[in-house]
Amino acid sequence: MHLIMISIEEAKKIIEKNMPHRQVEEVALTAAMGRVLAEDIVAPEPSPRFTNSAMDGFAARWEDIQNANEANPINLPIVGESSAGGPYIKSLQKGEAVRISTGGVVPEGADAVVPQEDTQFGKETVTILKVSKKNQNMRFTGEEFARGNIILHRGTEINSAKIGLLASSGIQSVSVFRRPLVSVIVTGSEIQPFDAPVKPWQIRDSNSIMLQSAIQEAGGEVTLKKIVRDNLKDTQTALKESLRKSDIIIFSGGVSVGPHDLVKDAAQKGGFKTLFWKVNQKPGQPLFAARKENTLLFGLPGNPVSACMCYILYIQPVIKYFQGKMEDRKLIKGKLKERVENRFSRDHLMRIKVEKQAGDITLITPLKKQGSHMLTTLTEADGFILVKALKTLPAESVVAINLF
Repeated sequence: MHLIMISIEEAKKIIEKNMPHRQVEEVALTAAMGRVLAEDIVAPEPSPRFTNSAMDGFAARWEDIQNANEANPINLPIVGESSAGGPYIKSLQKGEAVRISTGGVVPEGADAVVPQEDTQFGKETVTILKVSKKNQNMRFTGEEFARGNIILHRGTEINSAKIGLLASSGIQSVSVFRRPLVSVIVTGSEIQPFDAPVKPWQIRDSNSIMLQSAIQEAGGEVTLKKIVRDNLKDTQTALKESLRKSDIIIFSGGVSVGPHDLVKDAAQKGGFKTLFWKVNQKPGQPLFAARKENTLLFGLPGNPVSACMCYILYIQPVIKYFQGKMEDRKLIKGKLKERVENRFSRDHLMRIKVEKQAGDITLITPLKKQGSHMLTTLTEADGFILVKALKTLPAESVVAINLF
């Protein structure tokens, strides 16, 4: 249990050590886009499933045509046709040819396909004018992969090409890591739904819809979203309800030290083990994390910028983890356009604006307004940099940028 203020790195490590077990589910192939495989996919059949032609032309026996050239053309009778979906079912005999389409089954006995442009032909005969080698222009059974080969490995993220591969193998469903189920609870007697009338002392709820959108964007599924007044019983009731339907519970507000900050108390009374409370960062110092069995609880500050920054740093990686995905935060290097000073004793997650110059390194400028209640510090920012406590960075310092 960590009840003293910890660093950003320590908080991340504690969360990593307390990741719940990932759940697995079977989904139809049509619903598998973007999901991550929870097991290897083994080919139920070879590819190609049958030996077929790579060209429009004529299937023949190599021993009949191997000496063919324009000076020595070879004439063969056309005894049938093998089209895509309409195979020639007889065995090809000595001195015979079968007209064949791309993808058509190469008939038994044939071991070469001569492209149409290397022949002259009529309805009944074909003249072979040019050949290259035995088995030319043939796609053999299993040459791509054999039955029983692994065609996609566990941990692979499904995209459109992989769906095409699975469909071509007759696979109708796949085992994937389940999307995490997330509850979002905003606390505060002053909070009203964003689409409801507000009195002068009330605040419209932006955090729940902001967090819901972020969770959905990361691939999570929001199963509960509600506003709870500053009342311990109501907070406990919301926690019990969310526990029944969540892998991750997110509270926004109610995690500081005031008399109406009730989330920590409700979590402890609900059997959650505290992992940490307070991180040495700005914004988002009063971050709270706890765990009960296979459910993680995060208590975010109520200020919207603090809530969003804590979500990006700590919760989004958990949502990715549940799905078997790697954290995909976009990191680039940039040069400060001006001097930056962190006068606080906490590490500052400073929002910045990117200014790209052709032929030079990316230049960045910190936003003038950095208040944790100001959502424009997110909407006007391209990302953020980490400025350590009481640290000054001179102009033209090269720093790591976390892009939004």
